[in-house]
Amino acid sequence: MSIEGKGRIMDAAKQVICRNGIAGATMRGIAEEAGLSTGAIYHYYKSKEEILYEVMDESLSESSRIAEESQSGKLSGEEIVREIYENIIKRFNKEEENRLQFYLAHEAMLGDIEIKERFKGKYNEWIGRTEELMKHMYGKEATKYNKAFATLLIGAIDGVVMQLLLGANPAEIHEITEVYYHILKEGIPKFLNYLEGIE
Repeated sequence: MSIEGKGRIMDAAKQVICRNGIAGATMRGIAEEAGLSTGAIYHYYKSKEEILYEVMDESLSESSRIAEESQSGKLSGEEIVREIYENIIKRFNKEEENRLQFYLAHEAMLGDIEIKERFKGKYNEWIGRTEELMKHMYGKEATKYNKAFATLLIGAIDGVVMQLLLGANPAEIHEITEVYYHILKEGIPKFLNYLEGIE
């Protein structure tokens, strides 16, 4: 199947999820939406979860693009902060993709080893990209704590996303994103200075 064909499957999966929810997104439904046979889809994807993972990955991988742009020198530190801030706002509003992430995480926790390994790789990528961004944004050399710090920053976003999905967040979303902007602009560089001092 061509890249264009895979794109049809991704587009079809998104349509089916929007219409029927994650549980109602079946291989047969995705195939019908894409105008393909179920067999044709199974030739490229072993399971519904594999398709859903790719849909989620496509939507939640903006950090890779921002990290590449920061390394190329195309963006100033302030522009990188603005890009990250705007992408955090978008991430909080990607309800279906966020539901997908937690649906797939649940499947991994229930024993889907393949999805679990993909998540492990994805989190390693996100955390590594966050470490790279901190270096380029703030001009700081890495300390032994940078990976732990990057892990906490990613975890904070995931935690807010889960609270939003559960309707359990008492804070206003615009206030959360404003606080995150100030953390990016002022808090992180100060904390990186602190980490350099205690290493």
